[in-house]
Amino acid sequence: MILGLRSKIIPLPDHKLGNIKLGSVTNAICHRPCRVRCSHSTASSMEEAKERIRETFGKIELSPSSYDTAWVAMVPSRYSMNQPCFPQCLDWILENQREDGSWGLNPSHPLLVKDSLSSTLASLLALRKWRIGDNQVQRGLGFIETHGWAVDNKDQISPLGFEIIFPCMINYAEKLNLDLPLDPNLVNMMLCERELTIERALKNEFEGNMANVEYFAEGLGELCHWKEMMLRQRHNGSLFDSPATTAAALIYHQYDEKCFGYLNSILKLHDNWVPTICPTKIHSNLFLVDALQNLGVDRYFKTEVKRVLDEIYRLWLEKNEGIFSDVAHCAMAFRLLRMNNYEVSSEELEGSVDQEHFFTTSSGKLMNHVAILELHRASQVAIHERKDHILDKISTWTRNFMEQKLLDKHIPDRSKKEMEFAMRKFYGTFDRVETRRYIESYKMDSFKILKAAYRSSGINNIDLLKFSEHDFNLCQTRHKEELQQMKRWFTDCKLEQVGLSQQYLYTSYFIIAAILFEPEYADARLAYAKYAIIITAVDDFFDCFICKEELQNIIELVERWEGYSTVGFRSERVRIFFLALYKMVEEIAAKAETKQGRCVKDHLINLWIDMLKCMLVELDLWKIKSTTPSIEEYLSVACVTIGVPCFVLTSLYLLGPKLSKDVIESSEVSALCNCTAAVARLINDIHSYKREQAESSTNMVSILITQSQGTISEEEAIRQIKEMMESKRRELLGMVLQNKESQLPQVCKDLFWTTINAAYSIHTHGDGYRFPEEFKNHINDVIYKPLNQYSP
Repeated sequence: MILGLRSKIIPLPDHKLGNIKLGSVTNAICHRPCRVRCSHSTASSMEEAKERIRETFGKIELSPSSYDTAWVAMVPSRYSMNQPCFPQCLDWILENQREDGSWGLNPSHPLLVKDSLSSTLASLLALRKWRIGDNQVQRGLGFIETHGWAVDNKDQISPLGFEIIFPCMINYAEKLNLDLPLDPNLVNMMLCERELTIERALKNEFEGNMANVEYFAEGLGELCHWKEMMLRQRHNGSLFDSPATTAAALIYHQYDEKCFGYLNSILKLHDNWVPTICPTKIHSNLFLVDALQNLGVDRYFKTEVKRVLDEIYRLWLEKNEGIFSDVAHCAMAFRLLRMNNYEVSSEELEGSVDQEHFFTTSSGKLMNHVAILELHRASQVAIHERKDHILDKISTWTRNFMEQKLLDKHIPDRSKKEMEFAMRKFYGTFDRVETRRYIESYKMDSFKILKAAYRSSGINNIDLLKFSEHDFNLCQTRHKEELQQMKRWFTDCKLEQVGLSQQYLYTSYFIIAAILFEPEYADARLAYAKYAIIITAVDDFFDCFICKEELQNIIELVERWEGYSTVGFRSERVRIFFLALYKMVEEIAAKAETKQGRCVKDHLINLWIDMLKCMLVELDLWKIKSTTPSIEEYLSVACVTIGVPCFVLTSLYLLGPKLSKDVIESSEVSALCNCTAAVARLINDIHSYKREQAESSTNMVSILITQSQGTISEEEAIRQIKEMMESKRRELLGMVLQNKESQLPQVCKDLFWTTINAAYSIHTHGDGYRFPEEFKNHINDVIYKPLNQYSP
């Protein structure tokens, strides 16, 4: 059966998609054919938006950081301690105070009050140090007075190191005779907590523990071992690519030509302000590629994405500090490179192999929830049983860490949603459902946070939102049209007369449309969905609907094919089923011949014969005669009856690339097909065990229990099957991502992975074929409900 699921679904009278009855939807589709239309002006506008997005590659800038600019402004001149080295930064501070008296990310966000307090206090220190801007200072103090409540508010998002840096700036303010309107008890509490944190680090209770606070060195002030700190200076002259920390080295330590050169190089780019991290090229390009993939539009920028990833891969091989000094960058680079067919080793993530090691070494110095999220995402792309043991360990501790964090009632809703999404297996979700969610949550004013909050104009902009929404709606219109074709085909074939519910039509089409969604794959998508329906019909025949003689009749009809009229039909339902199968295969074979330049019909027919004969084995030997097969015998048959070889190999012919007979019959295609079928079968058996046990059907779970003679429990059998399933899943992903010696085009290899993705996704929330509420909502979101995030 198709991915182990049958068409006997729970009746849902008056069923609705959103606020629309299924019957109303289907009638509307039949009477109002959809066409993918786009006005000339809209098409022109989208092309212009696409070009602007293309131009952002390599030119992405981060927003100004008031916090970092203020620290740079405090650096004294190399010639006089009483003069600023970078007076232009003071000018920027004077010119960029917000109306409420604060400094910070503009526009701000309700959860960034701590960030505004930190940026405001840093700006006040710079102005007071050089004795300018008295009016701005008073307004800034007014902001601190009215917003001081946020200092210890757990619902607010804290900049990294806030508990160390903010109290340090309070001390500095006292030295500058700047009286801060903060609650003395709150100040004392923060100072005590800061001292304890620093004391623990300086005691060096764990090897490398000091590295946890080095990134916040401006918050250590004179307590920092600056000479030792300078040993960590990077090739670009910075400390941790942080303008604030680099400026602090010039303030507290001594003049350093490389530090000065680093800050001066940034100001040459931005004139009078600095971002919170620089250089930004690696950081920005990684996030841009990730955003394009999440928005579902990366296929429009293949050349640009490849250029970026080629460069990232070159830096990876060189062990560039811009990647390996930041755990979030390293984890994201690893994930994007591996999933885009670059050969990278998980050993490079060994510094994050367990929670204690992560938090007590330099790997943890930039720790924030983004680093944890990226580590967990990277851990999901394991392809080797032994070589990727590091990823398994990372997966375990990051998941446990996030599960504990989610129990915290004070966790911001934004962080909670990000963690919940990251914890979902990337191969257990419908791509188009997640793309819609990402677009709906995409905000042009969204931000990220290090020691200061920041935005990226190239990643969060109106062009990306408009373009991705427009593309989603275009694909959706195409999917509606295809579903209309499916509806007519279903009706013409009279499939309801052989026991198939029309609701199954929606589910079957949605499953493939939600994963293989691109308009150019329409033929493959329709063939895939039709095969899913027909295979489910014949599976139901073999399971419980008709006698053995009728099944043998079907097999003989398929074997004769062109001469089927000489065989005859034993029943009306056999006639309906076979004619539907015949017309479908003939139609698909004709399209395949056009695309391939050769006839492949015999291969398509033989795939059906193989599957039907295996189904007869299941019925005759295992069910009627109650024979229990060995594990090897079971898998050799059940991995064919699951339907994967039939509908995947058929769909390959319709994807576009020409595939020779030698390629189709190659060991590579055979291995991909066998692995995909095994995973799909094992997923099915785990979830259908109870039902098939009641129907006296053979199942992998029951075989393991029977062969163990009672020594293996149901739970243990399922555990063993899950281990087998995971091993095969990794093996499959490894083959799909393998470039060396591969004869199969990538789009064809991806279809095998797409099939597994569908199988996992169906079972994520139970049996999707039984049309639960969430599955109905998915269909509505992907096929019917347009996206309207952007309103011009």
